[in-house]
Amino acid sequence: MSQIEAHYDQFQSSLKQIVKNVDVDLMMKIMYLERKLPDAPPHVELEIYLKQGQNPKRKEEALKSKYGFPTSLLGDHGVIAVGQMSMDMIAEISQDADIEHISGKATPASY
Repeated sequence: MSQIEAHYDQFQSSLKQIVKNVDVDLMMKIMYLERKLPDAPPHVELEIYLKQGQNPKRKEEALKSKYGFPTSLLGDHGVIAVGQMSMDMIAEISQDADIEHISGKATPASY
């Protein structure tokens, strides 16, 4: 393994320690887009998986109410939230104790 790959792996590991329940590849993509296109947060589709026993409908309404995102249910254990989001906002969402894991995709925002 090259030195560059070792540094990359170390960086990803560091990110995972800071924001434990968010997919590292998603975080990297969002931060890349934030730097390349700083005028608007990336367009993100989050898949928010809840811990066992949580009410996804209640969480869907809470996300919609607090952030104004269009949301929908993701099966019986999750919520999808779509909108322009910064990495700081996603880190804030991830702090919710009911959330087990967050993944998704990010693309440049439409201007």
